[in-house]
Amino acid sequence: MLPGSEFLLPAILSRASERTTYRYLEFFTAGIRNPNTRLAYYRALTRFFDWLEERYSGLELHQVNSIVVAQYVEVHPGSAQTRNQHLSAIRSLFRWLVTGGVITENPAAEVRGVKHRVKRGKTPVLTDDEMKALLSSIDPDDIVDLRDRALIAAMFFSFARVAAVLGMNVDDYFSKGKRYWFRLHEKGGKYHEVPVHHTAEEYLDLYMDKANLWNEKTTPLFQTAPRRSRALTGVRLQRQEAWAMVKRRAQAAGVSTDACNHTFRASGITNFLRNGGSRDNAQKIAAHEDIRTTALYDRRDEAISLDEIERIRL
Repeated sequence: MLPGSEFLLPAILSRASERTTYRYLEFFTAGIRNPNTRLAYYRALTRFFDWLEERYSGLELHQVNSIVVAQYVEVHPGSAQTRNQHLSAIRSLFRWLVTGGVITENPAAEVRGVKHRVKRGKTPVLTDDEMKALLSSIDPDDIVDLRDRALIAAMFFSFARVAAVLGMNVDDYFSKGKRYWFRLHEKGGKYHEVPVHHTAEEYLDLYMDKANLWNEKTTPLFQTAPRRSRALTGVRLQRQEAWAMVKRRAQAAGVSTDACNHTFRASGITNFLRNGGSRDNAQKIAAHEDIRTTALYDRRDEAISLDEIERIRL
């Protein structure tokens, strides 16, 4: 449940009471359900407490005040987004300690975050030609090829997060009427159902047939496969493994090597909008809470034509 075997107790906590230590561990195990948030907060708090020990060696937990927290945010070398995430982690932990009766005040409560406004996301987006090249470069010779093509198509055509796609079991690819649907496992334990694009359905069906997965309802839809045996293991594919696959496939196809798991969500939304889809519908398909998040994926205005550039003359 903790962020890994390298989970270490910060020095400031090792000097604290047993109750305080317990509450700290409880914050990660009982207070945070999402494993990605848990890991991000663990890393942020580890960095904060390491900085604290280096800057104010021997400081006790109850001595941490708003000035100390503000100073950390101020000197942190990361981006505004990273600094705000660290502040959020610190604020959340101390709130947890306050409600547990370990300390009386949250020193981060009044510390303001860094102004941060993003108009456009940084996720690399593939052009339509690059997406075609990537998908067509994957020869369906064996089960791993079919799996990889189906996974990429699922992310691109449903605007789905990689974690939501990898979280699906076989029965999350299901028929409703004449079409197949995805039941995506979203953040906070929520489910989001999306109709499957006919191209993705074709790729999924070929993969399912080859893998004999149709009757394995409760097994992971996308599974690991050792390089030597090239056979599915029944073990769920993880994000890092999917990321490595995307990198290999992008390089082999000769497309942007900056491509990552999130690239297909951004590329799918951009393609949808470019072909006349509305931003409101893109928001619904992507299951974004805020339409401003959807706007970050809209890269249509990045396609500046050569003709426009050639208007510059001397």
